[in-house]
Amino acid sequence: MKAMKKRFAGLMVLALIFSLSFVGSAFASSNEVKLIDSDISVIYKNGYVGFSGDIEVANLGASKSVTVHYTPDNVNWYDASASYVGPTDSTHEKWHFLIYTNDSTNAQHTELKNLHSLKFAVKYVVNNQTYWDNNGGANYYNEVNSNYPLTSIILGVPNVLNANSKLSDGAFSGNIYVKNLSPVKNVKVVYTTDNWATTHEGNASYGYSLNNFNSVEDWTYSFNVPGATNVQYAISYTVDGQTYWDNNYGHNYSVN
Repeated sequence: MKAMKKRFAGLMVLALIFSLSFVGSAFASSNEVKLIDSDISVIYKNGYVGFSGDIEVANLGASKSVTVHYTPDNVNWYDASASYVGPTDSTHEKWHFLIYTNDSTNAQHTELKNLHSLKFAVKYVVNNQTYWDNNGGANYYNEVNSNYPLTSIILGVPNVLNANSKLSDGAFSGNIYVKNLSPVKNVKVVYTTDNWATTHEGNASYGYSLNNFNSVEDWTYSFNVPGATNVQYAISYTVDGQTYWDNNYGHNYSVN
């Protein structure tokens, strides 16, 4: 009996040592890696299906890899590598991923054909450490949009995100992605045409939902800026007494 107790105690010590040796080697991240946005695009005419998105990582080392781990059927899992885009601020970087398939006989990523939905998480490996953004353990989820546009967009960390803008024929216009946190909300654009010597503020308008579950909305704006050759701007989103900003990591956005 004593021998069995000693053997059991020895196994417990070995188990404890084994578990401790892997502490910190793989864990969910709070700041090291974060999904910014992701979309599934489908064009039925030529069978194109695309899965893409943007990721922010903390710049913890020169050698790193960023991978999206995804499943279209809850059975088979695949990996897609992200590519470096550039710095977002002094300590973080933006990475982008894009995979797609089509009707050609030698098409890649055939797992995306006839796609209905995807679950995925983001893996970041640096300095022999692995960090995950798996949406708090639930994994991210997106599905093919049943309505126009045939692009389904979800947001990760940001509550508001600049989508695009243009300056043409005296008009400054663009689109904004907004998390639908409440039915009542206000989306504004603060902008300048003279390098912030003067500022202007205008309201954006609701356009449509960007996915089947109404979690992200498209908001649009268009302002007259006669004679302007450059517009700098930032976006604010006020909901439930809170105001969120997308000011391009403090640099503001610029369009010519």
